[in-house]
Amino acid sequence: MRNRLLLLGVDLIIAALLLLGIWYDAYLRPQHGLPAAAFPLLTSTGEPVQQNSTLQQTNYLPASTNWKEKFSDTIIQTADTYRSPNLSITITKHTIDSNQTDASEQGNHLKYGTKISYTVADVYIGDITCFQTVFAKDTYGVGYKEKLTDMAQRSNAILSVNGDSYNNNRHQDNGTIIRNGSIYRSAATDMETCVLNWDGTMKIYTPEKLNTQTLIQTGAYQSWIFGPSLLDSNGKAKTDFLTWDYIRESHPRTAIGYYEPGHYCFVVVDGRQKDYSRGMFLNELAQLFEQLGCKVAYNLDGGHCSFMTYQNHAINHPYKPEHAVPDGILLTEGIQ
Repeated sequence: MRNRLLLLGVDLIIAALLLLGIWYDAYLRPQHGLPAAAFPLLTSTGEPVQQNSTLQQTNYLPASTNWKEKFSDTIIQTADTYRSPNLSITITKHTIDSNQTDASEQGNHLKYGTKISYTVADVYIGDITCFQTVFAKDTYGVGYKEKLTDMAQRSNAILSVNGDSYNNNRHQDNGTIIRNGSIYRSAATDMETCVLNWDGTMKIYTPEKLNTQTLIQTGAYQSWIFGPSLLDSNGKAKTDFLTWDYIRESHPRTAIGYYEPGHYCFVVVDGRQKDYSRGMFLNELAQLFEQLGCKVAYNLDGGHCSFMTYQNHAINHPYKPEHAVPDGILLTEGIQ
């Protein structure tokens, strides 16, 4: 009897190891990586020309106004501001008491208290090439991750936030991925997609309205698949979100907001840290973007992926500071 139990235990361990190996191979091991396309060269009129890429490109539609009227002629940099001929960034930090605890996860989050700390970066860009995205290890594919500070430094970013974690087990085969004007994936989705166009406009597409050919024709420059969207068509906070219950709970957050072509903001909310910041519920995040006056706002990946860097240093307080992420959103001096 004892020997039979021993053999059964060995069999169970072997089965568990096999399942672990299958899971790792499917979701964690880097596989079939596609090198990221080089950023397009620009003609004398500012139109991008892709460099030797096999990826399909979206149409270039120029901005209707000159965004550079708001900038400094020289670079002026402080601990929370950056001004140059191409960029204007203002960073503010906020702490509030929500007077509301998080009772989710069977009450395990009650310990985080009621305070919320978050960082807002208000951003004006001189042209659309100042707004770039990057893949971990400069490679599109499952399993690739890298610290955001390393991605930012390699890309000469002034400010960066994490992206949508396009390659995690929920999103790796879901939706259309366009980065810097190149189409890496075109697939159906059950989620809302956020699209930034070459002309600086931003739009949210519901699953039934998303069509890759339309995105090509209308000049999609970047797309993200996480969500949900946070504001209605009048810029008011939504109360009903296209997502699952877990995302509605209180978490560390990263989100992007849009005011007008060339004017955006990023919000990163710290969380899961006792007596410092519990995170934000989705409805609280939506209300914040309404207060900021944005016309469009979209939730990106959060949790342990929520980071904001400024001059290659994390400026929020992530609860897992050494965590690596699949992709990033960058503010740079653009393609000169």
